[in-house]
Amino acid sequence: MRFLFFALVFHALYPANAANIELGIADDRVEVDTSFAGAKLTLFGAVTGIEDPSNEVDIISVIRGPEARFQIRQIEKNRLIYVPGTTHHVERAPGLYLTNSTRPVTDIAPLPLQDQYRLGAEFLDFDIQSPETHSDEIDKTLLYREAFLNEARSLGLYEARIGGIEFKKGALFTINARLPANTPVGEYSVSVYLFRNGELLSTDHAELGVNRVGVERRLYDFAFERPISYGVFCVIVSLFAGWIASVAFRK
Repeated sequence: MRFLFFALVFHALYPANAANIELGIADDRVEVDTSFAGAKLTLFGAVTGIEDPSNEVDIISVIRGPEARFQIRQIEKNRLIYVPGTTHHVERAPGLYLTNSTRPVTDIAPLPLQDQYRLGAEFLDFDIQSPETHSDEIDKTLLYREAFLNEARSLGLYEARIGGIEFKKGALFTINARLPANTPVGEYSVSVYLFRNGELLSTDHAELGVNRVGVERRLYDFAFERPISYGVFCVIVSLFAGWIASVAFRK
């Protein structure tokens, strides 16, 4: 009887038909060169433990790029002209943040889960730093945050797309995401979330690399591996270009 009791408890905690989602990536490396104009990224996976996934569950996918540093400044009026104001630095923000969902995220996940799993750019946790510490600057933090998110969305770096998720035969599904032309290089995380009636059933994660290739890759490695030499090289190239321009104008 004791064995039967433990067996029943184990079965209740780990049901055999528990819903689960598994993620795969057709190509975990995206190559970027000087002619890169964007790319289509195909994610694929399967939902198990659900008889009819296309009618019973929702999926949200999140593609998050490496952390980057941005600058944002408010345009201020100085007498008769408008000039850029104090530079604010945006720290720990992802360089790219894309979401795909079967329906609007607000219709799929309750607000606490949206915040917990960062299911939307408005829930991202990043810092906005200013060299000034006046009270009026502190009060403008939310203003700068919203301005940054709007600019990132306009550049295509942050995008929330409804659709692009297709259920195939049986438990299979695909997610078609678009990488913009200004996709930053680095290591990316890809996450998928399986929901039903506002309840998170399962999650899965994968890694994706965006790498430079060709001449651009060699210059990129040179700049980061030998920054001093790269700086000297840039100065020499600038002086040479200036000299060529001066000779051309003389003629």
